[in-house]
Amino acid sequence: MGLEKCVHCGFCLEACPTYVITRSEIHSPRGRILAVKLGIPSEGIETCVFCRRCEAACPSGVEYGESISSVRKADFLKKTIHRILENSNLLYTSLKIAKHSNKGIMYRISKFIPESFPPLISNDKNAQIILFPGCITSVVFRKTVEKAFNYLKKYFTVSIYNGCCGLPHYAEGEKDRALQIAQKLKEEFKGKIVVSLSSNCTAHMKEMGINVYDFSEFLVKYNMPLPKINSEVTVHDPCHANLIGITKYNREVLNRMGIKIKEMEDPSFECGAGGSYFVFQGELSDKIMKVKEEKVKESGANTVISTNPSCSLAMMRYSKVVHIADLL
Repeated sequence: MGLEKCVHCGFCLEACPTYVITRSEIHSPRGRILAVKLGIPSEGIETCVFCRRCEAACPSGVEYGESISSVRKADFLKKTIHRILENSNLLYTSLKIAKHSNKGIMYRISKFIPESFPPLISNDKNAQIILFPGCITSVVFRKTVEKAFNYLKKYFTVSIYNGCCGLPHYAEGEKDRALQIAQKLKEEFKGKIVVSLSSNCTAHMKEMGINVYDFSEFLVKYNMPLPKINSEVTVHDPCHANLIGITKYNREVLNRMGIKIKEMEDPSFECGAGGSYFVFQGELSDKIMKVKEEKVKESGANTVISTNPSCSLAMMRYSKVVHIADLL
């Protein structure tokens, strides 16, 4: 799994959000790697947010994400959540039910996701572009989907593909299922231009060999017309998107719009949501969110640009958050 490359140098430590808040070796990439190498149980395996920031910090090129995804095993509850994410209508219904819960994980979910909406449907088999909102975006940020759809529709024929990219499965112990989803998407998207609204989904699909553009990446590479806006924002870099280098397109689009960027310290620092991490690791999640909150507030900007839905949900608790598509 490539773990033999780890020399336990410690460069990963300050990049890891769980180590930053606990100062515990168990909750560090280095500690988790040692547990996997020795084949011993460790609570650190489950407390990993799977942001993979440690990979960017690692001078030895350890493929940490690949290794952790291979040893994690999803229980029945996580598998159930993964199946719900695969079906946008089922996700919408589940979130509506969660809204009326007052205990347990459903209540925790309702505190982060107070509203949900039926997914936007557009099935044009001859469409020039497939818009891929991502599972959460499709039902929680429907207005963003509408904005993106209406913008693209000015220049192209557009269909919408509602579903999951498989990242939650890959990160949370269902790697085989994630690979099945990736293969299905490759077949569905073959020969099509696909534009994704969820940046970490984009990054995951790219890593799975699926040809897809992140929304801002598409705007830049196709030199799409953009409005001029007099505003200032700070920018959050979603972890996986930052790892593969596509967050630069958000800044390029903002610069073309004339929007002033007030950079926060370490903009790719984990938001704290981490897929379903905020559900199952509530205490650690809240502490990570608090660190992120301070970074956002210290930037001095009142608005955060976020192009990943779970990140947006975490930061909406303390700041105004908008997607690039919301600006069009």
